Amino acid sequence: MSSATVITTDLVFCPTNLEKLVRHCIPKEMIPSDWKAGNVSAISNLGLLRAMGKSTLGMFRSTEEMFMLVASFLDVPGCANLMDFDLNGLYTTIPRMHTSLKGVEFVYKIDLLAFASLVVPCPFNNWQRSMVLLAIKGCQRFLESKWKSEFKSHCEMMQSPKGWLQCFSEQIAGVSENYSAKAEILMKNFEPCSAVLQPHDFNVYWTDMLKLDVEGASVVYETLRAYNEKYPITENKDDYIKMLSWIGIVARMLEDFMIRSIPLNTKATVRLFSVGKDNFVMAHELLQSLKNKNLDVSGFEEEVLGMPKLSTLEFREVARKVNVQDMKNIEFIRITQPETKLQATPIPSPNGDYCVRAIDAFHELLNDMIVAKKVFQTIDKDQFEHIKNFFDSVKNYFCSNQGVYFISLEDLNLVKSMWEECYETKLKNSKQAKNIRKVRNAKKGNSELDELKKMYLNLEKCFPNMNEIVGGEYLKKKPTDIYATIFQWQVIALSDEITYMDDFLHSQKVCAEWIPGSPCCGEGAELMEIVKKAYAEFQAEKDAKEAAEAAELEKKKEEVTMEIRQKKKRSKKVKKTKEPTPELTLSTSEINSTTSESSSDPEPETLEAKESQACPKCSRASHFADVANEKLRLSKVECKHLKKDLANAELEVEVLKQKVTDKDEKIRMLEELLKSKDDIIERQNMDLLEKQNVIMNFELEMESKDNIIQENSTTIKDLEKSLKMKDYRINELEAQQSSELRTLEPTRSDEETEKVRDVLFKLLEIQGTLKSGNPVGKCRELAQRICMKAHNKQIEDATRIEAIQFCEKAKIYTEAVNTQLEMIRGNRVAKPAEIPELPEFPAFSRGFLKAYENIFKSEAPKICHSLLKTPEVRPGELADTDCLICIEVMDSEEGTIKCECCKRRYHLECAKEWFKTKRTCPACSSPLLDDSEFPSLS
Repeated sequence: MSSATVITTDLVFCPTNLEKLVRHCIPKEMIPSDWKAGNVSAISNLGLLRAMGKSTLGMFRSTEEMFMLVASFLDVPGCANLMDFDLNGLYTTIPRMHTSLKGVEFVYKIDLLAFASLVVPCPFNNWQRSMVLLAIKGCQRFLESKWKSEFKSHCEMMQSPKGWLQCFSEQIAGVSENYSAKAEILMKNFEPCSAVLQPHDFNVYWTDMLKLDVEGASVVYETLRAYNEKYPITENKDDYIKMLSWIGIVARMLEDFMIRSIPLNTKATVRLFSVGKDNFVMAHELLQSLKNKNLDVSGFEEEVLGMPKLSTLEFREVARKVNVQDMKNIEFIRITQPETKLQATPIPSPNGDYCVRAIDAFHELLNDMIVAKKVFQTIDKDQFEHIKNFFDSVKNYFCSNQGVYFISLEDLNLVKSMWEECYETKLKNSKQAKNIRKVRNAKKGNSELDELKKMYLNLEKCFPNMNEIVGGEYLKKKPTDIYATIFQWQVIALSDEITYMDDFLHSQKVCAEWIPGSPCCGEGAELMEIVKKAYAEFQAEKDAKEAAEAAELEKKKEEVTMEIRQKKKRSKKVKKTKEPTPELTLSTSEINSTTSESSSDPEPETLEAKESQACPKCSRASHFADVANEKLRLSKVECKHLKKDLANAELEVEVLKQKVTDKDEKIRMLEELLKSKDDIIERQNMDLLEKQNVIMNFELEMESKDNIIQENSTTIKDLEKSLKMKDYRINELEAQQSSELRTLEPTRSDEETEKVRDVLFKLLEIQGTLKSGNPVGKCRELAQRICMKAHNKQIEDATRIEAIQFCEKAKIYTEAVNTQLEMIRGNRVAKPAEIPELPEFPAFSRGFLKAYENIFKSEAPKICHSLLKTPEVRPGELADTDCLICIEVMDSEEGTIKCECCKRRYHLECAKEWFKTKRTCPACSSPLLDDSEFPSLS
């Protein structure tokens, strides 16, 4: 059996349950409204679905691929309840095996009976087959409900019972071979079968003839009553008896398989999940599993309890937090999850519910947007604000600060309902959506590639940069690849709009897979961080300098403005005191014109000296310009230095990358060394398992041989008994014919004959009780149950010793009964005094009964209770041996005190406590004294 069970197309599904499964795995928008699962064959129904929804289900290359998607949900533990299957219809689950790091295969405990049911054949056809399958499925559900009551968590796992499963498969295959012929022979020789005529007779047949559970009868009874309306029992009595017998055989064998396949001593089991090369476990599951096995969790318990539910720990952290000795007692089981196509596959969570990986939930949400509803091709850019608001509202469910984590199925359904509400109220009624639906419905005859072009040509309206993302590869893609490619393009475009999406994908370690060339991962990620940091520092310094220069320029402008105002005031005062002449004005204008013309003459030093001597304002402006030029020069120098620093930083990054590469190489070599050692350990474990299997096979062979020998010896004894009975009858007939010999032979009196006859009847009754009670078998069964549940070596050893003693005494008792029967039958003149007394029938000790009661919280079943002798009561003593003060049984008269009035005894210690308050008998209130305090005067 492989770690992942092989999925075949021979699945038994009624149309109702198949339709529920399909609608759970595929979004409703992708399923044609007029499709119904009307055929018995699952493949035929899925083929019809793919043909009717070719435009929406084109991503499936074949019907078998769609079937594999649907069937992948059948390996979810407890998927029948999760999918809300109709329990009155047929369905099949396909559980999966998972391999631990040590190479041992494990299964979910909840899937144990599902594994066994996969190998159960059905030797019937037509309506008989459907009834038998339905009834066996009901028995399986009933046994699973009893089995689940013993779980601490429904994500518990156990080692795969390969040996027991193989044995179960061989046994039930042997029974099913030529079952009809065997059943007919049994019906001819077993007259009570004719009593089953009506449905209400079924319970009697189930409990009395098949010796099965009364509670399980109601499950099968409902199936029988439903089929009785169409196929009456009175007309098909033989078929019903055969079917009921087969159902009873399968139910008994399933229950035996469930009991025997439970391992006695197991290690703590922890599921190990993988994302790429990273392995992680659920933090709370690790804590709970180690606590159940009483392992040390003090180093990380507080940390885990402070973490959010469904958080994870990396495997490296687990190796650091858990000590080495405890790590040897933990089985880390790799959980292989199928790739998320349209819907996320649930897994059992430690809190009794189901959960999915956060990235799978996000993928399912995007699938509903992009693939099912095609939102981004049906809305305009101005409607994209609703999409942003929705992603902001669910931001808390897709955090980037928890690492890889899971979210509950309840939270996922809540997010999906919020999205459905947003889509129905704000996006569904868009004109583009209506137009696209009309085109798609009107032109179904187009090729698949043409249809895809029409479906995705409107992406530029929502994502204007789509052409840059797509490039020229749109028409180069094949129809089988274009679905995944267009999905990825829309994810890339959406990540540019949703700010936290890149961080979330990076935290879930899928950013490189979802967004190829993402700068947050890969070799350039560290260099990009250094460049961003250096550029940010340079930009900050540049902004600070620009701000300082702007402030200085503003200050200079204010100073120049103030000087101009003062100069105007002084010129006004001069005009008032002196009256200007036209010649002077003309001369000044000429002077100004000459000065302006002379400014272009090639004598700057003399002019500047004159201007500086003539105008302080120009001098200050020249000074400020020199200072600004000096600062600009310094800024250029600093920029050159920063570029040099950036080059040095890039060189250091290259050196660091080389060191990291060297360390990675060392890590790889160490991992290979560790892997080789793990391979050696795995080979040794496999050798050990093979030896254990050989030993177990030898034990099974020995047990089967012992059973055969015991059956043969029983058959021989039965034949000997029948032969002796015949001899006895022959002797009696000969005695009747020869009256002369009878008169000469000594005869017994009538009274002695009656006593011998009573002894004979009593012995025959005892023999029948021993056959029906089977004391040896029941004793072994009780001992095995105690050893399986005790988990205490001292109790197990004591139980085995007592079981051996009980079986030996029971065999001696049985041989004594057979010997006395042979003596009475062989000797017609045997007297009652010559018949020896039978030995006492064995009984369990109080320690055995108390251990059973402590483990199973109920009294141990009594074995052949009618054969136990009641202890004789001595004169002057009571049969009741309970102390009324402490309500405990007194094992002997030693250490007791007796009331002479009512003849009742009490523990001496209890009586002393009682005498502190009263000196009377607790039962009859007569005076009662302690002999040690008041000795007799005689």
